[in-house]
Parts: sequence; C-alpha cells; structure tokens
Amino acid sequence: MDKSNLLNKLKSYEKSTKKKEVNPNASFSTLTDEEILLVLAHRAKKLRIQNNLKQREFSKSANLSSLSTYSNFEQSGKVSLLNFVKIVRSFGQMTALENVLKSDIATRIEEVERKGKMKKRVR
Repeated sequence: MDKSNLLNKLKSYEKSTKKKEVNPNASFSTLTDEEILLVLAHRAKKLRIQNNLKQREFSKSANLSSLSTYSNFEQSGKVSLLNFVKIVRSFGQMTALENVLKSDIATRIEEVERKGKMKKRVR
C-alpha cells in the first residue's frame, strides 16, 4: 500500500471519528437519533459541572455499572437504558423522565369516552 493511499484512509478515519458538534438547544424534532443522544450527554455534562462533580465521583454516586460508563456517555451519548435511568435519578430529574412517554389527561379522557374503558394492550 502506498503512502498516499494510507494517508487518505487515515484522513477518512479521522473524519468519521471526530466528535460531532450539535446545538444543545436544538429541538429534538430537528435532530437525528444520534444527535439527540449527544444533546442529552451535553446536558448531563453541564448539570454535572454545575454540581461541581468529577466524572468519577458522579459515576460512583450514581451507582453506574463501571467508572468509565459516565465518561463514555459524555463523549458518545451512548449508555444502556438502565444506566441512563441511574444518571437521571442522580440528577433528580425522575419527574421529567416519567413524563417522556406519559399520555396527557385529555388523551386519556377521549379514550375512555370512546371506548368506555382503557385499552390494556394491542394484540
């Protein structure tokens, strides 16, 4: 393999692994799934810094699966759902998480009026 080909492969790899810059205030409806993960990671980092905690300290206090879990989350936005819940709980944001997929009361009332009872599951 010649040097120019190797150099081109290296440049291509660097482009693909660079941390993507995303506006942390952007509406989620305008972002890709990966960008949303990065925004969540950015917001978590901001909260951690506001609480004057080091990543290692936060990982321990959140009882995450390993000390590097939180660091990896801040860098990539990727974390298991279980560890994400632990992170949210440690920041005292469980109410916000609880509301993520919760139906609003108006939707529930409409469902009850239409069907006379709430649907338990879809088969």
